[in-house]
Amino acid sequence: MAAVTQAQPDQIVYLSNRPDILAETLDYVRHFMPWVTEAVVLAPSATHDRLRQRTAAIDGLTLVLLDDDEVLTSAERQALSTSHSARNATLRRLLYERGPIADVFLQSDDDYRPLRAVEPSMFVSGGRLVSYACHDLALWRRDESTYDHVQHASYLALSYLGAGSLNFASHLPQAIDRELFGASFAAAMELDPAGAFCEWSLPLNHGRLIAPDRFDAARTYRTICWPRYPHEWPYWRRPEHLAFENFHPELYAPGGLFAGLSTSLDTAAPEQQAFAKLSRWYRFDLQAGRLRFPRDVHDPWRYGGSLPATLAAKPKGAGWWV
Repeated sequence: MAAVTQAQPDQIVYLSNRPDILAETLDYVRHFMPWVTEAVVLAPSATHDRLRQRTAAIDGLTLVLLDDDEVLTSAERQALSTSHSARNATLRRLLYERGPIADVFLQSDDDYRPLRAVEPSMFVSGGRLVSYACHDLALWRRDESTYDHVQHASYLALSYLGAGSLNFASHLPQAIDRELFGASFAAAMELDPAGAFCEWSLPLNHGRLIAPDRFDAARTYRTICWPRYPHEWPYWRRPEHLAFENFHPELYAPGGLFAGLSTSLDTAAPEQQAFAKLSRWYRFDLQAGRLRFPRDVHDPWRYGGSLPATLAAKPKGAGWWV
């Protein structure tokens, strides 16, 4: 494919069945990324009214709500995988083919929240897409979740196709070229039509293979709470210039790392709120690295990987990607 100068993205795209969490996230996005002017959300129709209600006060952000009936055929709904990661990848692929999606946009999840002012140049610089990697798929040895499974499947497909193997599922928004996203999944599905591939690692590696001039050099990711606690798995590279939070509601419960802080944006002092999170994360990183865990913070090591019920609970909602 010929080199194309990429426009600065002003559209962000989500899958979500958690209207309250997404509404809070959009508050953060609007404050710290005011150049984002449109949010496209694929969500179960039962959540639409709640999301409209919760986002009504966000000025300057156009909300475009879609449900599965507008994207999927009846047969496609029946065939959706029960795997969370595989289902999300299918939904994104079809949404980008059929929905009102810009040529270049930000792909995000409903719990990726900016912690500082983020400029468009973080995602498109000099007309090229910038992507953020958290690991190398060739070195990723975890195999416990659907997240892990799609990373391994993507690594095998990318290796066979001759592409790179960086893990771009870094839990922060990534700039996506819609055309390249579709081409990447088409190439992988020729190898395995029923394969479950990662919606982050597959297109951002394969895109660099078929259109290298569209991409800037990959950079190290910039996310706190990925992993949820520092040292839950060995860092490939330590996150740098921290700019996003991978939001976990349980971390704000009593005994959580961010207990006492509000989950919603503090409009009076948003930078102080964000810095408090960064400071706690940093201090925990230093202490856990020396096996000196704070007494007032529950962690997965002393609790044997089974956190107290108030911390382990993960909200779920109705819809196809519960």
